[in-house]
Amino acid sequence: MNSSEIQHFFIQAVQKAYEISPESVQLEQPSNSEFGDLSCNIAMILSKQLQKNPREVAQGIIDAFPETAFVEKIEIAGPGFINLWMNSHWYSEQFTELNQKIEQSTWGKPSIGKGIKVITDSSHPNVAKPMGVHHLLSTIIGQSINHLYKACQYELVKDNYLGDWGTQFGKLIYAIQEWGDQEVIKKDPIAELLKLYVHFHEEAEKNPELEDKARAEFKKLEDGDSHNRALWQEIVDESLEEFQKLWNRLGVEFDSIHGESFYEDKMPEILKEGQEKGIIVPGEGGSLIIHMDDENMPPCILQKSDGATTYATRDLARIKYWQNVVKAEQGVVIVDVAQKLHFDQVHESAHKLGLTNIQHQAIHFGRMSFPDGSMSTRKGKVVLLEDVLDEAEKRALQKIKDHNSELPEDEQQELARKIGIGAVKYNILSQNRNKNYTFDWDVMLSFDGNSAPYLQYAYTRTQSLLKKAPERKQEVNAELTTPEEKALLKKLLEFEQSIVRSLEEFRPNLLCTYLFELSQSFSQFYNNVHILNSEDQNEQQIRLKLVEAVAKTLEDGLALLGIEVPERM
Repeated sequence: MNSSEIQHFFIQAVQKAYEISPESVQLEQPSNSEFGDLSCNIAMILSKQLQKNPREVAQGIIDAFPETAFVEKIEIAGPGFINLWMNSHWYSEQFTELNQKIEQSTWGKPSIGKGIKVITDSSHPNVAKPMGVHHLLSTIIGQSINHLYKACQYELVKDNYLGDWGTQFGKLIYAIQEWGDQEVIKKDPIAELLKLYVHFHEEAEKNPELEDKARAEFKKLEDGDSHNRALWQEIVDESLEEFQKLWNRLGVEFDSIHGESFYEDKMPEILKEGQEKGIIVPGEGGSLIIHMDDENMPPCILQKSDGATTYATRDLARIKYWQNVVKAEQGVVIVDVAQKLHFDQVHESAHKLGLTNIQHQAIHFGRMSFPDGSMSTRKGKVVLLEDVLDEAEKRALQKIKDHNSELPEDEQQELARKIGIGAVKYNILSQNRNKNYTFDWDVMLSFDGNSAPYLQYAYTRTQSLLKKAPERKQEVNAELTTPEEKALLKKLLEFEQSIVRSLEEFRPNLLCTYLFELSQSFSQFYNNVHILNSEDQNEQQIRLKLVEAVAKTLEDGLALLGIEVPERM
C-alpha cells in the first residue's frame, strides 16, 4: 500500500462521513516518530466548509476510515491532525516496492505527465553581448524545471528565445562599419562587439544624428539588404558559438533556439487579424495597442508610432507558433520578475486575439546580489557568467587542496569542476525563486549544512560503503526492525512526492530541501547502526539495500538539479 492508496482511503472516509469529495488529500511524515508514520490535515481544511470543530471532523473521518491490514493505529492530534501508525507489513511492502522500482529503473519517475506535451523557454541571452550572471538564473532554474518535466514523463521541447533582433543591431552594424576591425572582432567577438556597441552610445551622446543612421541600418536589415543580413548573421553565429561554450560547461541543452528574428515574418498576420476583429486598436501617435481588462494595467503596445514592432508582438507570434506548429499543451517561460507586467499583458492579449487555448505560464525569479562585493567584472558593469564559474572552480580547488587531498592533480581539477559548478547551481536552486538571491561563497562551498558539497559528500559515503560490502542478494526477508531503518525508508519514500511538488510549484528548492533532509537521515542511520559489521546477514542485506536506495536517490535527485556526483572526495 503506497501513499496514493492511503490518500484514496481518506477520500473514501470523507465521502462516507460527510458526503463530499475533497479536491486533494496531502499526507506528510511527522518529523517526530512519536506522532506516527503519516499525518493528514484534511479535517482542518474541511472544518470551515462543514462549519464544525476540526477535531470533530477528524473523528468522523476516523470512524469512517476503511479497514486495512496495514494501519496499526489512527488517532487525532493537536487541533485536528489525523496521525497513522503503520505496522511491520506496511514497512516490508514499501521496502520491497522501493527496491523493485530501482531494479526496474522506474524509481523517481512519477507518471503524471504521460501524453502531455510541454514547451519551455529559458536562458535567452542577447546576441552580441556576453552572458552575465543574471542569465544564470533563467538557465539553471530552466534546466532543473526541464529535468523535472522529463522525470514526470511529459513530452518536452526545450526552447531558447534569443534576443537577436531590434534597433540595437542597426547601432551595432553602423558601429562595425565605422570603427570595427574584423581581425580584432574575430579574436574575441563578444567583447569587441560590446565595446563597439558602448562606443556607439558614447558617440551618439555627442552626435544624436547617429541614432537616425542606426535606424536606417536596421531598416535595411529588415528589408533584406544582403550586406547587412550577412553582417547580422555573422554576429549571431559568433555569439552562439560563445554561448554554446557556457551552456556546455553548465551541461545545458536545448531542442531549438529560435530568436526574435525567427518570428519577424509571423507578426503581420497577427496585426492584420487583430485590427479586423477590433481587438488591436489605434493608440497614441498612431501606435497599435490592445486594452487590458484591468483599467489599472497599461495597454499592450504591439506597434510603435514609427511603425516598429515590439517585444510583445514577437511574443504573440511565438505563442501562436507554439500552439499551431509545436502543438504544445502547456507553455512555460522562465524570466526575471521585472518582466511580470510584460507577460501578463502578452498572455491576456494572446487570449483576446484567440491565438491560443493552451496554458501559458511565466515563471518569475528574483534578482541576484553579491553582498560581500566578492565579484567584479573585467568587462564593464555586468558580472560575467564566465567569471562566476571560473571563481567557483578556483575556490573549490583551493578547498580540496586545503583538505590535504591525496588525489592526483587531474582528479582534483575534475572534482573542483563538479563541486564548483554544482555549488553555483545549488546555491541558486536551494533558494525560493520568488525572493531575491544571495550569492554567498562560504555557504555554497561549505561541506556542512544545506549545500551541494554536503550532498555530494553524502553520496561518496554511500559509494565507499558499497565498495567494501559483500555482494547483495536479490531476495531478502524484508523485515525492518530498528527506528533508524524505518526512518530512512520513510524519508526515501518522499522522493517522488518531492519531485511532483517541485514541478507543480516550479520550485526546485523543495527538492533541494528533501535531498538535504535525506542526507541528514542517512547520516543518522550511518552513525547509529552497524552496516558492514552487522552480525545478522539478512539485517546487513536490508541495510545495504537502503544504502543503495539512498545512493540512487541522491544521484538522481542531484541530476534533476543539473548537478554531477563524484565517486570520491
